[in-house]
Amino acid sequence: MNPFGDFGSMGRFYLENDSYGAAAFSFYRAVALENTNANAWNGLIMAFSLMRREEDAQTALARFALQEGLPFDKNLVTFAMMMFQRSPLALAEWFRAMTKRFGLGSQDRENYAQLADEMEQGYRKLAEQQEEVLLKIQGMLSLEEFAGRTMELDWLSKEPIDSVFKQLQQWLEEGTDKALTAVRMLCMIPDPRSEKLLRRVCRNEDVNGKVITQALLSLRWLGVRGNIKIHKMGEPYVINLDDPTPELTISVPAAFKPALDRMKLWMAKEQGVVSNEEYERHASTDEADLPPELTEKLGEAEIPATLQEVVHTLIRAAYDQYYPFVPTVQESRQWSTAFLMLMKEYAVGVGDGWRYGEPESDDTAVLHRNWLLSASPDFHAQIEAAGKFRASLPKLV
Repeated sequence: MNPFGDFGSMGRFYLENDSYGAAAFSFYRAVALENTNANAWNGLIMAFSLMRREEDAQTALARFALQEGLPFDKNLVTFAMMMFQRSPLALAEWFRAMTKRFGLGSQDRENYAQLADEMEQGYRKLAEQQEEVLLKIQGMLSLEEFAGRTMELDWLSKEPIDSVFKQLQQWLEEGTDKALTAVRMLCMIPDPRSEKLLRRVCRNEDVNGKVITQALLSLRWLGVRGNIKIHKMGEPYVINLDDPTPELTISVPAAFKPALDRMKLWMAKEQGVVSNEEYERHASTDEADLPPELTEKLGEAEIPATLQEVVHTLIRAAYDQYYPFVPTVQESRQWSTAFLMLMKEYAVGVGDGWRYGEPESDDTAVLHRNWLLSASPDFHAQIEAAGKFRASLPKLV
């Protein structure tokens, strides 16, 4: 029996059944046994990405690029551009590595080489304007530096399994941050003790709410299905992992999409891309999708990814803290206004300024804003720290 095929097949099975932690473990083992297993590299990177493990995905992408003897994998190009979007040097080196892969057409080879040159030149220009050490602090590492980082699966594969569980048990008792780390790692250890520990976390009402929600996700990613008992906010509750309700996700829940679209609609209106009449016609509806012609106009508006990520992070934090006792997202206009308030606070606080008008005054929107902030009490302190850091950087010419 071919062990490489076993781990690869197991990984694909787990991946197709939303068991991303078990998939990552299987693909990692397949790569360890055969480092030119292209299918396993692809699956490992996908599993990390689907779990929103950005650092591990970056490290795996870097190791994939530096590993000789692999074919070109077009499906990983999008992942690389997403994961290294703030690291132009690493992205340049990644594309340059792809030009040496077999299975790549001559035109694509030439295009990737040109892309690599342009991104490398952009990085060199940044390095001339700022000290390179400051760029490193901002996460602009080289491909080798990304590849050299230690992933959690590296540690898990080297330590005796009993020592691993002893350490994770200790972290579960040490506070929220350590407990979150332990819970996130348990989903990648296909061992009966992992399920036992995660179920225990879900029933422990003294554990932080975010840890319990992550434990539910980890159980699902481990491959566990069926009913899971939790105890949260003084209430017992049962979650069916076959079809969890409310939605159990690592991404922004789909229920918030209409409000996020109205937030973009406001920003497009303030830029003149969307008319006041178009805004008013759709701002107070809760339809899941805007008309195609309006969606196309939103694509023309400038809606900074950083500001959107601020809102996404706050939504995730609140949703994780209180799940399953989360609000029904209706009155999209009021939720949208709450998002705009928070985006403005961030943009002004870090020194970027705000040019999207004054958000509408609405008492319900203020309540939504406060709910979102209740799970991120250090939001304004982080803004202040980010503003001070930016102010300390050398001014660009």
